Amino acid sequence: MNKFLISFLALLTFAVIFLFFKLNSLQSSGNKIEENGIEKSDSIKKRSSTDFNQIESIPTGKIAYLNIDRLNEESLEIADLVSETKRRKANIEASVESLSMQYRKKVEAYQLSAKAGIASQNELKTAENEIMALEKEAQNKQLQMDNLSMDINQKNAKFQKNVRDFLVQWNNGKFDYIFSYSETVPSMLLGNKTLEITDVVIKEINNEYKSSNIKK
Repeated sequence: MNKFLISFLALLTFAVIFLFFKLNSLQSSGNKIEENGIEKSDSIKKRSSTDFNQIESIPTGKIAYLNIDRLNEESLEIADLVSETKRRKANIEASVESLSMQYRKKVEAYQLSAKAGIASQNELKTAENEIMALEKEAQNKQLQMDNLSMDINQKNAKFQKNVRDFLVQWNNGKFDYIFSYSETVPSMLLGNKTLEITDVVIKEINNEYKSSNIKK
């Protein structure tokens, strides 16, 4: 049982850490646009938002990059998600710690009673049932951990999609390519600072997130 609880806490901690690395897979996205009063050709087909890695518009010859590390650190949505995850994780950990203490005491008391022969068969059976109930509760905590991990993944995927959708609308023909950059996974080794769009993206995404919370 103790080994199970230790493994359980380790997996739960990994689920939280996973959140900070997941966003490194963020890709740039685009959409059909108009620029400088030039109308789009009728031959250009409309792309869905799922085609985030391609755009069909009049080329500008311009590129930009987004610092994913800063986006993770300064996004209000990510900050709220991390806070919520830490709170839920702390609650589960507290429950697991209490459960572990109860289980240890129940097992020790059962073993002493059985060895000393001072407990009746009914009393021993009752103790066995209580121990089994604690083991079942431990399984429920494992399920809570699994649900927490799934919730993190779902909310993180939603955040990534929101960022891609935002870039599609915000780009509006400014750039042909928007690259992602991260110190953790440095796919870009050198970049011109004037090409960085991280500040404006973080500002606009945070504004949209605050507005959505106000509406809720």
